[in-house]
Amino acid sequence: MRFFTLLFTFFVLNLYGQDIASFNAIYTKTFLETSQKDPDKALKIADSLYTISETPVLQTKSLMLTATLYHQLADFEKALQYASKAEKIIQNTDNVLWKAKVYGFMATHYRFIRLFDQSKKYFEMGLNISTEIPNPELANNTMAMMMQEKAYYNIEKKDYHNSIKSIEKSEEYVLKTSVNADHLKITNQQLLGYCYYHLGNFKVAFRHYREALKLSKNFPENYSVGLIHNGLALLYLQENDLKKAKEHLDITLRITEESKNPSLKNEVYETSEKYYALTKNLEDYVKTREKHDTVKKTLQKNMQYLVNKSYSRIDQENTEIKSSSDTKNLIIGTALIIFLIGIVLFLGFRKKQKKNIQNFEKVIRELNEKKLLNSAIENTKEIAETPKTAPNSLMPIETEQKILALLQQFEGKELYLDNNVSLSSLATYCETNGKYLSYVINTYKNNDFNNYINVLRINYIVDKLRNYPIYRKYKIATLAEEAGFSSLNKFSTVFKKTISLTPSLFIKYLNEENSENTIEGILKLQNFKE
Repeated sequence: MRFFTLLFTFFVLNLYGQDIASFNAIYTKTFLETSQKDPDKALKIADSLYTISETPVLQTKSLMLTATLYHQLADFEKALQYASKAEKIIQNTDNVLWKAKVYGFMATHYRFIRLFDQSKKYFEMGLNISTEIPNPELANNTMAMMMQEKAYYNIEKKDYHNSIKSIEKSEEYVLKTSVNADHLKITNQQLLGYCYYHLGNFKVAFRHYREALKLSKNFPENYSVGLIHNGLALLYLQENDLKKAKEHLDITLRITEESKNPSLKNEVYETSEKYYALTKNLEDYVKTREKHDTVKKTLQKNMQYLVNKSYSRIDQENTEIKSSSDTKNLIIGTALIIFLIGIVLFLGFRKKQKKNIQNFEKVIRELNEKKLLNSAIENTKEIAETPKTAPNSLMPIETEQKILALLQQFEGKELYLDNNVSLSSLATYCETNGKYLSYVINTYKNNDFNNYINVLRINYIVDKLRNYPIYRKYKIATLAEEAGFSSLNKFSTVFKKTISLTPSLFIKYLNEENSENTIEGILKLQNFKE
């Protein structure tokens, strides 16, 4: 999940010239230090910088600082307002450097709220204009940041291998510039640690996080430092070294509370929950869970609000384009044909819609009568019920228990969302072979490997659609990628086979139905079938 605001630092941090050294000194201190401890004061300073700015470039820089601060506070609407204002100002200049910075910011911003088409559009604009920057130092610096943005984009898609390639490309550009190089190196090392952690290569992840920590020693404790300590805490939790995990967790919690950054809190509270769960500290676990839920709701609410506004703006632009289009060439015959075709299609649609509704009601009725459980993977049998001397057992009961425990861990970490997962890779993860793994899945999950993974993925995306309405606004292709499917067609086929409805119809009924029982009723997953 999706969460990285650090890149904003680099899109708005570079010096413009020695004649504005004082401006830049205040600017940099405001972002790196003041914003972390007193964001309200930082916003006032940013506003003052804008007031004294006499050139379009300085105005743009001040506005982008304000936009970044609002983004850190999860006020995504205001962040976009200030960034859009900066975009309008810089468009009327020939300053390609700051155009690239603004485009990079917009790409990051839209990626963060998961409007990937808009993000990709601005990324390509920023990438193209970066090639026009005349100063090689600044050009390489900007290209390094663009490659970091590409890495973040791939991380959102859970494509960690390509993300690593983008980071390595960014590092090549960093070696060619001295502008802001230390910040770029810190971010690259932190990102590499993050990617290798999620790929399960913890040894390499440790190396990169430690290098990032070493590079950041002379910098203030800010968002990036918090992410580094959070990553190290996760790694030590993985090794069950609770003492060292606590040391890094305490540091990142202190930074988090001081920064008031909801995105950082979202990351750190999740790590804290894992720590308190491992230490069986129920009281602190509950407290942290409550704080985490509050932060997640704030982020989701603000993201959804901005998504709604973005779609409204797009609809308005489309309406204006339509109203200004030339309609003189439309003839009565064409209009009549279109009308007749529309009638035929409408009648066909109504017939199909009626059938879908009847089928939907039938599914609800049948599921209610059977009182099916609202879970896609609760059919795991209690292994304790199987006697150790079971004649059909393929392996010792202890081996089955170990595989089931690792499968539970695999499900809990949502590793099935990786579209590269295979029987062999899962067998390696479960420290067994394919034959034993297949036997356990068939016996205790009542599925073969492919259907087992597919049910987990569909259950994951169904949960997101039910509990986070913002997901209902995403494209089906985005949902498919989020769930780990390699193609839209495969996702749609598996979804319909599992739920008995297409993804679009499922979303439609979710939006229309107010009854919680009715919504839960359409979760007709394979594991429910008798």
